[in-house]
Amino acid sequence: TQEQNHHHPICHGLSSRSSVRRIPSSPTTSCLFSTLIGRPVEKSKYMELLEWLEDNGAYINDKIELRETSQGDGYGAFVTSHVDEDELLFTIPRKLCLTLEDATSDKDCGEEFQKLIDKAGPGGNTVSMAGYMAKEYLLVQEDLKQDKEDSLPNSRWGPYFQTLPWERGVNNQEHILFWEDERVEKLLEGSLCYGEATSLREEVALAIRVLGPMVAKSIRVARGEETSSGFRFPWQVTAASDSERGSPEGLAEAVKGAFVCLLTRSFQDGDGDEEKLVPLLDMLQHSETPNVRHAMRTVDGTVEVKARCEIEAGSELWNQYRSEEEESMPYSRFFTRFGFVPGVSEPMENLLRDKSSIFYPQKAEV
Repeated sequence: TQEQNHHHPICHGLSSRSSVRRIPSSPTTSCLFSTLIGRPVEKSKYMELLEWLEDNGAYINDKIELRETSQGDGYGAFVTSHVDEDELLFTIPRKLCLTLEDATSDKDCGEEFQKLIDKAGPGGNTVSMAGYMAKEYLLVQEDLKQDKEDSLPNSRWGPYFQTLPWERGVNNQEHILFWEDERVEKLLEGSLCYGEATSLREEVALAIRVLGPMVAKSIRVARGEETSSGFRFPWQVTAASDSERGSPEGLAEAVKGAFVCLLTRSFQDGDGDEEKLVPLLDMLQHSETPNVRHAMRTVDGTVEVKARCEIEAGSELWNQYRSEEEESMPYSRFFTRFGFVPGVSEPMENLLRDKSSIFYPQKAEV
């Protein structure tokens, strides 16, 4: 087996920074310092997730229960009775993990994603996965609108994607990719995370522009705006659809959400530069003293999650995203990547406005 660690690539290799534009601000933003309002995902969505996982070959220990986390907002996983050290908690088959292969083998956009990877190198992996996820998320939204429960859905990822933080505040998810330009300049300029934050936002803005033409057709077909052959009836040809050929409505926001999911929830896939999302495992909260360990079976790619130690009944399951002792992962970078600072419950905006030493270099006393 191979241990799976959180992996946090930034989409380097697409272009030089000077050739990209800032990430577009949301037109609905009305307040510069709008307080983050946590919006927990409904418990029923997690029940649907568990049912989907088990129906597709996942094993989930009967002792596991999903409920509101003891750390902030949102949900976590708990055990209802004593767990022995090394006890198997759950397994997730590879077919239920979202991988780069899902993107490159996609029947509609796989060839374009592969061309992007060939051209951009490892940075193209993350962009391609974000593009695939954004497309699938928009297809899930169409499935929900069309109530496709009794017919073949446009996307197979519905039960999983409905538990992910596609927008700011979902399960208390904060992230600089969700911020407006004005907020970034006001709160981050001069801070330790300003350079990385602005670079990431610029590269995601470029990714949005690159991905638009690649995924537009399949989204418009699902929306009934054109046929799979590209034909449009006269009443389908509108000024709006013609002017937005490169980027369907909602795509920019979906790509930002996909990058947030990848930055905050992805795991290394094998020994190379590839990454993956692992349902259920990715909802465990962070701790510097985790009580689970996880590894991938080399024979079939299944992810196994076991108890690292004895776990008492009623305890929450904890994973370690990255070691807080790593020199390459100071708290300022933890915030840029994950959207939070370990052990700090105060809103990040307050710390930034107060010029906290977490984010700002301190002048040495003479």
